[in-house]
Amino acid sequence: MTAAAVRPPGTPAAAGARVEARGFGWHHPGREAPALRGIDLVVEPGERVLLLGPSGAGKSTFLHALAGVLHDDDGLSRHGELLLDGTDPDRARGRAGLVQQDPESQVVLSRIGDDTAFGLENLAVPREQIWPRVRAALDDVGLALPLDHPTAALSGGQKQRLALAGAVAMSPGLLLLDEPTANLDPAGVRQVRDAVARCLDRSGATLVVVEHRVAVWADVVDRVVVLGRDGGITHDGSPAQVLGEAADELSRAGVWVPGRVPPTRAPARPRGDAEPLLSAAALAVSRTQPSARQLRAGAGRGGGAGR
Repeated sequence: MTAAAVRPPGTPAAAGARVEARGFGWHHPGREAPALRGIDLVVEPGERVLLLGPSGAGKSTFLHALAGVLHDDDGLSRHGELLLDGTDPDRARGRAGLVQQDPESQVVLSRIGDDTAFGLENLAVPREQIWPRVRAALDDVGLALPLDHPTAALSGGQKQRLALAGAVAMSPGLLLLDEPTANLDPAGVRQVRDAVARCLDRSGATLVVVEHRVAVWADVVDRVVVLGRDGGITHDGSPAQVLGEAADELSRAGVWVPGRVPPTRAPARPRGDAEPLLSAAALAVSRTQPSARQLRAGAGRGGGAGR
């Protein structure tokens, strides 16, 4: 039996958290327009929600607010009410886990075991409970590597799964994913999605994921919520319902909807005798990593080696 099948002793049951927003909005200091406004939403424990919308609609801001990492220092930023299990997210310590889109920026320590344990240590989990939970989390996300394996040797997809392991080790009731596959190749995308599905099946946690590639998450989520460019929620329902109602709208907003090709506009041709913006001669492009010698030689000629 794997560590994913049975929780290690001392691991709290990660029953799904409940999210409630009532007229919630957020205005970053110094910005002319609010990042988010007019959000009325209830997510019941254990629901799996895909959050969509055009760029600038406030999706990431909403996730960060739920994670409790936004602070209303001047008393003017926050509007309305946002609750996580009936509590302000700022005070729901460890109840939400956030994974962001850049794998590199989320690696904290040089060994995968220490990196996964970082959040548990900050939650003051007893030492005898930390390492069984670290091993269980790494097993959940499919990183069957020694605890002293260097994080620098991981691929992008592995680093993202490591970030996921660090989140699920804390047994959050709410898992927040902010474009977790945006910087990954197709294999890495599948690995991260499958790891998320395994973790949710084991824990029963609530999921809110922001992603532009709908097809990746269509079989994982049971609800789709669309934020409007001008605030509020424009669509809310099952994946089939929302994608049927809003497929064209989402495609125009840059969301990769199954069966839709995002509209593109051909660049205007230069007119008159304007200088060319870019020119190239005898250009060679390689997909191999250039050696340090090649880079130095290129720099000496005033150029660089391509990848």
